[in-house]
Amino acid sequence: MIPMSLPVASGVKPRRFTALVLAIVLLSAAYIAERAAYWTRNWNSFEAFASVTGPVSIKVGQAGFNLPAEYIAMRSQRMEAQTGEGNLKALKLSMTWPDLQPVQSGSTLARYGLNDQVLVVELEFNPGRESMRARLDPFYRRLARGGELSGPGGLKILRLSARGAAGRDLIAYDPEKPGGFIARCRRAGSGRDAICHRAIVMSSGLELRYRFNQDLLQDWRQIDSAIIEKIMTFRSG
Repeated sequence: MIPMSLPVASGVKPRRFTALVLAIVLLSAAYIAERAAYWTRNWNSFEAFASVTGPVSIKVGQAGFNLPAEYIAMRSQRMEAQTGEGNLKALKLSMTWPDLQPVQSGSTLARYGLNDQVLVVELEFNPGRESMRARLDPFYRRLARGGELSGPGGLKILRLSARGAAGRDLIAYDPEKPGGFIARCRRAGSGRDAICHRAIVMSSGLELRYRFNQDLLQDWRQIDSAIIEKIMTFRSG
């Protein structure tokens, strides 16, 4: 039988171990107290942020905008605008269709969804960006499978998706007006709505993009003109 022996004592006094545990507990309590104090100090400002409905001024690149804060979809961007520090490369807005009013908190968009009553609008400073329409002939037509199809509201359709997924990826464009409406509509997965992406290159290096449910594609004329007009009412310089 192999003789058994007890482990050699470490020589550390029990009081030191107790003191170490106590120090860890005290540090943890101090951290919790500091976080609690931080949230207590800033809770009123967070509540004030959520309830602000007045106009704010913000710049996207060289373009200035003055608009109600509730149109701004991202909390961080809304806070920058409210503090007078809003000078951004991109700005995300949300609004309802067809009245183009701000999306209320707790709605579909607040949960990062999109339905046929919600539009997501983005403004980005991106000088030199090539328009989607400029890519129609040299790019999209070459990728298209089959010929043109007739689409809703007088649009023409090019199918980009593979066989068996004909409705997953398509280009919809206005054949009557050179440089006119064009959008790319894609379905991310089965059971999900197809979302259309429209991009418009504006002045001063500003690009206007908006997303909408493909079910609204038949109303493309009304949506396009209404979005552009709405954004122009926000312009301040």
